[in-house]
Amino acid sequence: MMEENKSFKITPLISNEKEVYKFYEFVLGEGYEVKIFDKKKDAHMYKYFLPAIRDYMFWTFNLKDDKKFKEMSKELQAAVCNNYSCTFFENKDMLIAIFHTGIAFVIGSDSKKIDSIKKYSGLEDITKINIDESKTYKIDCEDIADLYNYIITLYKYVMLSKLDKAMEDKDYFDKNRNAFVEFNQEIYTKKVTDNISGNKLANEWEKKLQLDKLYISVENKFDLLYRNIKLDSHNTMFRIIIILLVVLIIIGTINLGNYLA
Repeated sequence: MMEENKSFKITPLISNEKEVYKFYEFVLGEGYEVKIFDKKKDAHMYKYFLPAIRDYMFWTFNLKDDKKFKEMSKELQAAVCNNYSCTFFENKDMLIAIFHTGIAFVIGSDSKKIDSIKKYSGLEDITKINIDESKTYKIDCEDIADLYNYIITLYKYVMLSKLDKAMEDKDYFDKNRNAFVEFNQEIYTKKVTDNISGNKLANEWEKKLQLDKLYISVENKFDLLYRNIKLDSHNTMFRIIIILLVVLIIIGTINLGNYLA
């Protein structure tokens, strides 16, 4: 069980989004267990986060039979986790958060355990979305709930960085548009907590990470790409109409020639 220390180190990672279940299996195979949140034992956590965030981040609060779940094979546990947006895994003083988008965070200071997770073959190069792979994020907090609040903020940051890079590829516009809309609806626009201190901290973290600036960048790229695609579509249609008119003129000329002959 991870101790409620006041200082935490967080390492961001990105795995293949289409095969996140394999990452779940890998983490479970490394000796981690799915962290089960309990409404009584973790009552403060339960009250700290609003319902929409609890559903998105902490599905194990609603786990009816944790004993039966723990008796499942690693493959079955991974399959269950694959049905939810986020799952936490724990191993003594280490904690891992994995989101359905492939974005993950390793929380802890044990370098050997961090390196063992980094050995997973399905990890992607995080530097491609302009995040330093050697970067470790740190947080000092008196309330353990603030740690999870910070993870949510970091997730928004990494996801926006991922989208900011993805929006440069017009060939995947529909996919990226859907991902952007889903991200907004599911987490970005949701209020996280009614806790006054928690909201204040989240605002400070967001300013430090420049989330607003990053979001505007994604939005601007989205709008520009959308306009270009619409323009390309309009130009393509215009060219087709011109070609059809030319063909009709040629056919008309031929028919007129045949008629006069």
